[in-house]
Amino acid sequence: MLKKANSYSLFTALVTFISFALPMTAQAADLPSNHVLITTGVDFSSGKYGAEESTDMLYIPLTLKYGTDKWSSGLTIPYISLESPGDVVIGPDGTPIPIPGGGSTSESGLGDITASFTWFAYPGTQTLPIVDVTGRIKLPTADEDKGLGTGEFDWAMETDLIKSLGKNSLFFTLGYKIFGDTDLVEINNVFYGSIGNSYRYNKTTSLGAFYDIREATTEFTEGMNELTGFVSHRMNDKWKVMGYLVKGFSDGSPDMGAGVMFTRDTGFAEFSRIIPSLRRDVFSF
Repeated sequence: MLKKANSYSLFTALVTFISFALPMTAQAADLPSNHVLITTGVDFSSGKYGAEESTDMLYIPLTLKYGTDKWSSGLTIPYISLESPGDVVIGPDGTPIPIPGGGSTSESGLGDITASFTWFAYPGTQTLPIVDVTGRIKLPTADEDKGLGTGEFDWAMETDLIKSLGKNSLFFTLGYKIFGDTDLVEINNVFYGSIGNSYRYNKTTSLGAFYDIREATTEFTEGMNELTGFVSHRMNDKWKVMGYLVKGFSDGSPDMGAGVMFTRDTGFAEFSRIIPSLRRDVFSF
């Protein structure tokens, strides 16, 4: 089994990261006293993840997010459908891990529920970025026997930096995950990060891209390296839709992915301030 990752050797790998990119138009002073976000949609991904044949996964989340102008908390309840010619288990961060010598996999059901809490640490200025700090916990609610989860609690801590430059919003994330080991495989604690940009095309539509990087979680997989391009459109005062395409560049990422997500907000005119951590709340631990 691999030893736990060396913190200093991996810190240099965090030069490039991805962050969720959606438009940032409101300043902290414009925020209302509270807000509610509800997000759902469909995500499909396919990849070999180091095996000889591809594993297909359908992911349908329901994310509820509530907060004030000082903090925000979230809960994601996912449904997972998994099809693979070999034996796999959904890893600690939502990535399939091939298990050598196993049979085919065709399973579906409740995934691991995740909960998060974000503190809006710094509101930002014209020269300095917004700073958010998020703690996250994964609850082992998925059926371990079906390979839909590891059956262990996991934790994460991350910091988001958000800077608006005209019509562009730059995002940067640095985080660290602590995983529980399973009976099948030892899980490495890992650094992860992201960098991205969103361009506000007009008042209702934004487009952009972001890049994700993460260390390898097991000896059977590589680290994550993937690029996502997206288009986000506000349909009306309450609803926003986002479509996206994903391209992976390592065995730790899907070969390809695509999805569409719908978000409804109540009492919150613009998403901006609380969005950077929403992507991880919805898609993965």
